[in-house]
Amino acid sequence: DDEMYASLVKEANALPLPNNFIDTILDALGGPKQVAEMTGRKGRVVRDATGVPRYELRAGGDGGGDAMLQSLNVEEAKAFQSGRKLVAIISDAASTGVSLHADRRAGNQRRRVHITAELPWSADKAI
Repeated sequence: DDEMYASLVKEANALPLPNNFIDTILDALGGPKQVAEMTGRKGRVVRDATGVPRYELRAGGDGGGDAMLQSLNVEEAKAFQSGRKLVAIISDAASTGVSLHADRRAGNQRRRVHITAELPWSADKAI
């Protein structure tokens, strides 16, 4: 049983699975230092300077709870609105009460382009 399990794990680890689309976008647009991420995700896959992927927690050492993620999402929205980060990714999980429009009081006055890439979980939200 142990040998069979180890063999299955080895085969599963060798599968060429695609990256999560949010991680792919983050990576392509400069990584977490350049892209504001407002999601319900506790962690993400980032690439180091050599291109090797690694899992990284978004908030603190233990990933934080819901309050920590909410606080982090508010800080990410501020970074986008101020112009420190010029790209923002927002999911349904973090969208309540968040406005990323070009407010006259915001430092970032650039034109916004919104791309919807994640379909809602329920059909009634998609309609």
